[in-house]
Amino acid sequence: MKVSRMFFSAMFIGALGFFQLSCDDSTNDPDPDSVNGTLKVSITDAPIDAPDVKGAFVTVTEIKVDGKTFEGFKGPKTINLLELQNGNSLSLGEGNFNTGTFNKLTLVLDYEKDQSGAAPGCYIQKTDNTKQKLQLTGSTQNSIDLTTKEFMVTEGSATDIILDFDLRKAIKSETSGNQTTYSFVSYNELQSSIRMVERTSAGNIAGKIDNYNATTMGNVVVYVYKKGTFSQTTETQGQGESKIQFKNAITSTKVDANGNFKAAFLDQGDYEVHCASYNKPSGGLFGLVALLNLTSKNNIDLSNIAVKSSTDVNLSITASTVLGL
Repeated sequence: MKVSRMFFSAMFIGALGFFQLSCDDSTNDPDPDSVNGTLKVSITDAPIDAPDVKGAFVTVTEIKVDGKTFEGFKGPKTINLLELQNGNSLSLGEGNFNTGTFNKLTLVLDYEKDQSGAAPGCYIQKTDNTKQKLQLTGSTQNSIDLTTKEFMVTEGSATDIILDFDLRKAIKSETSGNQTTYSFVSYNELQSSIRMVERTSAGNIAGKIDNYNATTMGNVVVYVYKKGTFSQTTETQGQGESKIQFKNAITSTKVDANGNFKAAFLDQGDYEVHCASYNKPSGGLFGLVALLNLTSKNNIDLSNIAVKSSTDVNLSITASTVLGL
């Protein structure tokens, strides 16, 4: 009996010690999976200029953050990017996510099937309603890793991410006779055509070309650059494997029939704007004709535009002459 009592006493003391150790561990080293914030991911677009295109669709099947699946995204989702211009965005999902600092987002695309299972998954829809499959030039890779600036997910708050899919940089065309074919650019170029910004830290540049005339000026696109980074010689020439013009622009937007434009979701900082005139070809992408010479009417230096979070900078512009290329 004495041995038995000693045995149970030892077991009881050991159990107490284990319980204490477990409590201490849970206090000093909490499970990171139990600490969450809210992550929101949306998508927007800078449009493509092609007279025979009415839609540009991508099918997203998964979103990853630093390699971990974002469960707030319920895919697959097929998105017409051309509907998401001038500050419009579409939610891709919202949900809990581990707190921490992150710097990589991954979009997984399906080139073959859309969200309903019909083929193809990524495609251009032409004005005659035919579909033309989009796929990466020279690659079948469907996971697009976006190296972004660092962003944080914190406990008790929401991090709202916008992905800006710039179709002018993402899609190229080739015309042979009366036939125009479209494809995504190379993998590296597609990576650089998608930028990330946090909605709460973003502002907009809106404005109007007061004397805009489509007959004399053609189709006009406004390009936004970080202050001091625009080079006419470099930017008007095709750069890289896919010969992308205005490759280093942060974003771009098309001037509407009344001369209005809006470049949305810009990080806080200093920018400059430039306008280019394009012609109307029978097929393929619009062709660059000239740069417009711009004059500000409201005393804002167009080469030094300060953008702050949650604010609009409103420009009033006159295009006085055209600078030939």
